[in-house]
Amino acid sequence: MTECRCYAPPFDYRDFTSREIGVDHGAEVSVVTCNSCGTRWLHYFFENESFTASGRWYRGLLAAPEQSMVTPATAIAYLGSLPWHFAGGSFYDSTGFRRSGEIRL
Repeated sequence: MTECRCYAPPFDYRDFTSREIGVDHGAEVSVVTCNSCGTRWLHYFFENESFTASGRWYRGLLAAPEQSMVTPATAIAYLGSLPWHFAGGSFYDSTGFRRSGEIRL
């Protein structure tokens, strides 16, 4: 891992430039680029406003070859296939932690 703060939660939205790529079943999917080191991350945010503490987000490294191939519909599967990714939000009662494996909404 690198020394850049984009590799260590908690994250600050001001450290990133975000570009939305679409919506997947109500989840906001975007590519966020670290303003400091230029690393690109796939960011997936889901919240069911009908339920308290349902907000959750996932963030994983977005490799150059996949940048043009990842779509909102494939984002969650892509993140789950990575060796590791970050997760957080009110659902987890966390500002962020590293995890791996399949993501179930």
